[in-house]
This record gives sequence, structure tokens and C-alpha cells, in this order.
Amino acid sequence: MYGLEEKIVLITGAGSGIGRETAYAFGAEQVQMILFDKNADGLEQTKAELAKANSSVRTVCVDVTVEQQVKEAVAAVLQDYGQIDILVNCAGVSTMQWSWELTEEEWDFNMDVNAKGCWLVCKHVLPQMIARKAGRIVNTASMGGKAGAPLLAHYCASKFAVVGLTESIAKEVAPYGITVNAVCPGYVKTPMQDREVIWEAHLRGIEDPETVRQEYIQLTPMRRLSVPSDISKCILFLASDQAAFITGESLKVSGGQ
Repeated sequence: MYGLEEKIVLITGAGSGIGRETAYAFGAEQVQMILFDKNADGLEQTKAELAKANSSVRTVCVDVTVEQQVKEAVAAVLQDYGQIDILVNCAGVSTMQWSWELTEEEWDFNMDVNAKGCWLVCKHVLPQMIARKAGRIVNTASMGGKAGAPLLAHYCASKFAVVGLTESIAKEVAPYGITVNAVCPGYVKTPMQDREVIWEAHLRGIEDPETVRQEYIQLTPMRRLSVPSDISKCILFLASDQAAFITGESLKVSGGQ
């Protein structure tokens, strides 16, 4: 459908959530995939599902916050595959806390994975894209990268950083024919959200966490939570030649939020 057959695709954060669903979406396109994640068990689960569809996939356990790991892993991919056509940065984390109660550890955790990790992978993938004058990068930001939210000052700061990083790199590499875009999901039903509704209920003194989830639905004009496939479809489009003249954009995928 998207003309991506035989493309070499690198996806980070592929061990769960949006990253895993994105791997499934690309698997249907008959690409060659390399999946990064810190969670080895999650990677193996993703790989097992992809194997059922005979998808070509390699998994690599990588902490995207450690430059030497990223550098070595990307170099190994380039040595074996020759190039990386598409990079999708899905690795991400969240925690919740009132801004005045935040610890330095929580701040650094969110900023390191969400912002620094995205930058590090782009840094080591881009030189070969520039040399070939071709490539697609899609970063996963958030609606929290468009507007601040209570309990998420540190998370929103990290996702605003992803939006700014996306716009800046897009302008740098546009002369080389490379596009760099981001997706900004709203309330997505993932294991991360399952944790978040519990945290938010506790911090706000709400007895039933499902009350929080219902609030998320009411804040979404289309009156449902999004699911990872809502996001992966947009990523697939932005990675394809159908989006060849779109760059530096941060696309809201939020049901109208």
C-alpha cells in the first residue's frame, strides 16, 4: 500500500505499546526491520508475533540514553544492511508528579529517554542518510509536546523538546531530501496509560483509577481512547513517499483533543 517493500527500517521502543504496533504495521509492508529496546523480553514477544507473518526482523537490546550503545548498534546495522532508509523513534517513558514534588531523578529519566534518546539515535543514523541524500525519520512526541498538563511538567518538557528537535533537524537536512516529522498522540490505551491512571488517581485523591480514564475519554471529542494502531498508521504514512513533501511537522493524532 505504501510502497515500502525491502526498505530498511529501524524502530526504537519496539518492545511494547506504540513501538510494537508500529513494528506490526511495517511488517505488513514487507520491509526489513531492526528493532531496538532496552526490554529484551518485550523485544522477543514482538519478534515472535512478527515471525508468524514471516516478517524479516532483527532485535537488538539497546539503551537509547547511552551513546556508546547507540553508536555501536547503529554501526552494526549499517555494516550488515548497508543503509537505514527509515528511522522511527518510539522509545519513551512517563512518570507523574506535582512539579514542586518532582525529584531530579524523575526529571532526568524523562528527559534522557524521551529527548536525549531521540536525539542520539538521529545523530548516528543521519550521516548515512545525508550521504545518500535520502531518508525518512518519524519521532514520537505527544499532545504533551503541544500543551502543558498538570502532573506532567517534566514529561511535557521532554516532549516539547522532541517537537523542537524534529523541527530543527528537518530544516538542517531538507536540502538532502530527508524528511523529519513527529506524531503527537493523545490519550492512547497502552500499558503506559494503565500505569498513569493509577498514578493520577493517587495524586489527585481519586479512589477508582477508571474515573481518570473516563475523564480522558470525555476530553477527547471523538469520545474514545486512541489505540496504538491509530498512531502506527500515521507513522507509516509519514515514512512513505506519499509524504515526500511534508517535513518539520508534528501531527496531532488525538481524536480532536
